[in-house]
Amino acid sequence: MKKTRRVLLPPKTLPDGVTAYSSWFEYENERIFYDKIRSIRIYRKVYKSSVNLMPMPTQVSSILEIYLKNSTDKIKMKLNFQRFGLKRKKKDEQFENIFLFCRFIEAKTLENRLDYYLKTRSRDVLFQYQEQGIFKRHFDILKDGTIRKKGKDFASFDEEKYDISRSYKKIYFVKKKGFLGFEDKQIDISRDEDVFLLTVMQAFKLSIPFVEKN
Repeated sequence: MKKTRRVLLPPKTLPDGVTAYSSWFEYENERIFYDKIRSIRIYRKVYKSSVNLMPMPTQVSSILEIYLKNSTDKIKMKLNFQRFGLKRKKKDEQFENIFLFCRFIEAKTLENRLDYYLKTRSRDVLFQYQEQGIFKRHFDILKDGTIRKKGKDFASFDEEKYDISRSYKKIYFVKKKGFLGFEDKQIDISRDEDVFLLTVMQAFKLSIPFVEKN
């Protein structure tokens, strides 16, 4: 008897061009298996334009980058929606679909991605993290809460030294008065944000508040 492919999510709840099955999803005729994904990055790009000084609807792209096991290649998915305009209701539904799909991918690949970071552990290092923002900096997150960059102290998850908060895909370290050190710090955590936060919050017993940033 021929096995059928069971669709996990109804097509109406998915971004355009995406179909989700039990073991993989398809995008632009490419099949991507969940258990082959080692890392993901989710971020946004906002495009503003005008015609004859008249502002046009703001275009927002949600970008999903997928990094596969045993490969240096990445798959880049550009998921668009229009923030303002005549068809706002439909576009809002598309945005919700994009958000839910990204959360779905996070949940389906959490175990793989967590295992990838756990393999970077050593005697003193909790895990290693590669930033994927403008600077692409490499960090060692030590088991005592210290964050090091290129072997030098960068910041710390010690709440006696820093006020720690987060916004969309970023984490902030504001140095408290009376402690020597460098200026306030931030790290782009758009790559595997959920794994990063889960690991540090559990390891250091933290509750990191979300704050709105411009």
